[in-house]
Amino acid sequence: MIGCVTGEIIERVDGPHHCLVTVSVSGLGIEVHAPKVDVDQAAENSTIQLFTDFVVREDAMMLYGFATSARRSLFRMLQTVTGVGPKVALTIVATTETDDLIGAIVDGDLAYLERIPGIGKKVASRISLELREKMSLPKGASKSSVRSDVVSALINLGYGEREASVAASELTAGVEIDVALKEALSRLNRTKR
Repeated sequence: MIGCVTGEIIERVDGPHHCLVTVSVSGLGIEVHAPKVDVDQAAENSTIQLFTDFVVREDAMMLYGFATSARRSLFRMLQTVTGVGPKVALTIVATTETDDLIGAIVDGDLAYLERIPGIGKKVASRISLELREKMSLPKGASKSSVRSDVVSALINLGYGEREASVAASELTAGVEIDVALKEALSRLNRTKR
C-alpha cells in the first residue's frame, strides 16, 4: 500500500533498538517505526527515504520503515514465522546485520539467533527451520547444507536443538551427509557416557 516514504524528519522518539520518526511528506506527518541504525544517518530536519511495510492489525495500523528494500524484505519474511510478529521482526532486523542474520538462519546457528533480544530457544529454532530454504546466502558465504541437514536429522531423532548444533558444529569438512551424521551421533554418544 505505502511502499516508500521520502521526506523531512520532524520528530524522533528513540526506543531501545528502534525509533518512531515522524516524516513530513507534502505537509502530512507520517509516523514510521524504524531501526535506529536505519535512521541514525539522518538528523532531525533532514531528508530521509524509508522503504516501508504497512501492517494492519485488529487494534492498530502501523508503518515500518527500512533504509533498503532488502531489509524490508527480511522484515516481511521474518513475520511469516510462527510466533514472530512485526515488533519482534523489527527488533531482529534492528539488532543484526542482514548478511550475518541470513547466514545464521541458513547455517542453523541457533546460538546467534538466541542472542537477539526477545528471541528464545523455540523462536530461534522456528526461524531457522521455517526460513532456511527461503533464504539466499550473502555474497562470499558458503552454504553449510550438510551441517544443516545433520542438525535437522538429529532434532528429528529426538535430540535437543542445542546439542544437535554443538555436535554438528565440529564435523569434518567436506564429508557426505551419511558420514557426517554417523560422526555427530558418535560424538553425542561419547558425551553421554
